[in-house]
Amino acid sequence: MAQPGRRTAPPGVQVKPGERRRAFLSKEKLFKAEGLVLRTRVLGEADRLITLLTREEGKFEAVARGARRVKSKLAAGVDLFTHGCYTFHRGKTWPIITGQDAIERFNWFRENPALYAVGLYFSELTDRLISGEEPCPEIFGLLLEAWSLLGEEPDHFLLCRAFELKLARAAGYSPHLDSCINCGQFRINTFSPRQGGMLCRRCRTADAITIDPGTLALLRRLVEAPISQAGRLRPLANQKKELAAVASSFLTYHLDLGEIKSRFFLKE
Repeated sequence: MAQPGRRTAPPGVQVKPGERRRAFLSKEKLFKAEGLVLRTRVLGEADRLITLLTREEGKFEAVARGARRVKSKLAAGVDLFTHGCYTFHRGKTWPIITGQDAIERFNWFRENPALYAVGLYFSELTDRLISGEEPCPEIFGLLLEAWSLLGEEPDHFLLCRAFELKLARAAGYSPHLDSCINCGQFRINTFSPRQGGMLCRRCRTADAITIDPGTLALLRRLVEAPISQAGRLRPLANQKKELAAVASSFLTYHLDLGEIKSRFFLKE
């Protein structure tokens, strides 16, 4: 289990002590990658600058030339929430997208606009967490599955909490939920965001959040069970508040993500 509050390695990468991090983005002039569109921005008069999380090359930015033109062949494959296969040519500043084959364009927000904020939150959280070109297949798979589940789950609250906790674990962090993180006592009822785990009454600190046994059981399920099972859980109103408090405080303290703007538009 990853130590709470400490990053064990860059996402998806095993780094040996003293080993210099290599550049992961392909050095070939032409290369291909399967990717998820995390972000898209206007660039110049007709281009777009796309932030992609790819299975093979990690996260990087690429230019989609002419993508803002009506008849562009690239336009449909570089929209936000798109899963596709892309061909790139290495440019001087950014790779240039020369071809795309969209596997799936997630359009759940067209029927339910509230889901746009949730999908954007997943994308923004992932974008802020991953700093560079590091292969991170676990995070790639997690985001892809979360996007897929958004159109199936009527209640996104638990899906959000599961995504937050699993993303933190994939990044090398994991909350300690089995015993008191200080003394090992099994009678635990508070969670310390600063220490990254549960505490007993004797070790309780000022920042600790009191949670009931049912909330603790839910936290364990959300961390360990497949994300597809999150929607099967049925938390009580007070447990939902405690789950939100634990996940939010844990991420804010340990991942230093700052204010994720899309979070303020979520309806819990």
